[in-house]
Amino acid sequence: MATEYEYILTGAGVAAATVAKALLERNRSTSILILEAGPEVEAKNRRHWWDYAVLNRKPYGFTYDQPGEYQSTGNIDWDFEENRVLAFGGSTMHWGGWSLRFKPEDFQLFSRTGEGADWPFGYDELEPYYCMAEEYLSVCGDASEDWGTAEVPMPRSKPFPMPPFWWTAADSEMIAGFEENRIKPGKMPVARYRKCMTTGTCKYCPLGSRFNAQYILEDLRSDTRHTGLKIQNNSPVVRVLADTKRHIKGVRYLDLKSGDTREVTGGTTIVCSGAYESPKLLMLSWGKHWRNGIGNDHDLLGRHVISHSMLKVRGSNRRNTERWFQELDFPTLMSRTYDSPEYQKGGKIFLFKNRALPNLDIAKLMIQGKSRSEIDAILEGPREQELQAFMEEKGRFHNRLTIASGTNRFGLPRMKIDFNRTPQDLADGQSRLKLMEKVITSMGYKISASAVEDPGGHHSTGTCKMGNTPEDGVTDGNLKVHGTDNLYICSNAVFPSGSAVNPTLTLTALAFRLGAQLTGAAKPAGARRES
Repeated sequence: MATEYEYILTGAGVAAATVAKALLERNRSTSILILEAGPEVEAKNRRHWWDYAVLNRKPYGFTYDQPGEYQSTGNIDWDFEENRVLAFGGSTMHWGGWSLRFKPEDFQLFSRTGEGADWPFGYDELEPYYCMAEEYLSVCGDASEDWGTAEVPMPRSKPFPMPPFWWTAADSEMIAGFEENRIKPGKMPVARYRKCMTTGTCKYCPLGSRFNAQYILEDLRSDTRHTGLKIQNNSPVVRVLADTKRHIKGVRYLDLKSGDTREVTGGTTIVCSGAYESPKLLMLSWGKHWRNGIGNDHDLLGRHVISHSMLKVRGSNRRNTERWFQELDFPTLMSRTYDSPEYQKGGKIFLFKNRALPNLDIAKLMIQGKSRSEIDAILEGPREQELQAFMEEKGRFHNRLTIASGTNRFGLPRMKIDFNRTPQDLADGQSRLKLMEKVITSMGYKISASAVEDPGGHHSTGTCKMGNTPEDGVTDGNLKVHGTDNLYICSNAVFPSGSAVNPTLTLTALAFRLGAQLTGAAKPAGARRES
């Protein structure tokens, strides 16, 4: 059967951009259709930036999930607020750029703890693609910081492509608190180009100094050699079409501008739609070949939903005699001391200093008419510091995403997440808070707040997890949906575990790996363990 495109990609985020780039570098005339549910919001627009800087009005804010478009059940309230950007470029429109590798033990969660799941491959398989992803995202970091252990080393075959952002003056007392509690301080790896002017408005950068998948996609579509590339926004995919059990013939999508429903055929379909939309799309793709949705013969779609628990301990001090205030909109101080095999059973945590504290908006005080002496008095008044952490959660079958009735503004089905924490989960969270409280008190601060917050979808994973067999996963280790010949999923949804750190770097590495598999590229040389 003749096909209209060699490849159809759903979603226009970092995964789709990376895979499309790999395909086009192999053959500039490869025919590719990228279908994005949301609109295009222009990046590096000075008017948008002023609206954000002055009015705190994000130009993509209207694409966030809205109340009434989702439900949360279970004993924990799942946080949907401002989790994702439904637009051209995806959530890299607003991400913080934190870019950390998963550690070797993260790929062996079940083997090491008896909970969650293992990956079909290990850290060494992904390591060379991590190097490619770090260069691609322009990650600034300190390669001299070795976060492996004697038991589980974490080799690196290449240094970071860019030097790290150094600690700030306001980090110094927390560094001392770390060291007093035998916590190794580290510098946050972030995807920042060195033209960063540290405006403090990283959620919408006016200079293009933080990686955004838009930049890649804009370059691809403006290249006149890419005669077969088409990117279509406002086009949510609502069904994957199978003409046999194994063969996917294409997709059905809505044209939101015309209101029409259209179908398009493709040789290979790659779902790059995130941890929410990927399982929903396959659930909706039922028929005589797949009674419960494609890849769902064993009731795994939407299951094992994972995110991070966010832990926060805040403290107050009577005076800010050093006149410290936070300038950057990203943290420079972090630690992976408790993100290690020793803490894996009870929940690893990734520590970082709250990027917003100590806080003083001098410009706002000036606008209010405060005098220099009044501003000085406020600046030297009470000071707050906060230690935050992401805590790893284990995927569980009963924690799941399902489709709710109706659709959202973009024609995508509404959703429900049923998420529950066990008594042991709650106890583990409290024990990790105690570790963090020791840091704040050793800094000479009085604790004013200490809590484990509800999880949210910023870093949700697991809903189409990888597995070696159809009974164990929706896709195999090469991201191909079990039982199909030409359907792949390249999104956070395929992660069998979520680690304690942000997933974007790992997703990008997976996209590079998939691109290499599709193009037949040789695997790059990676780190090797010492024998």
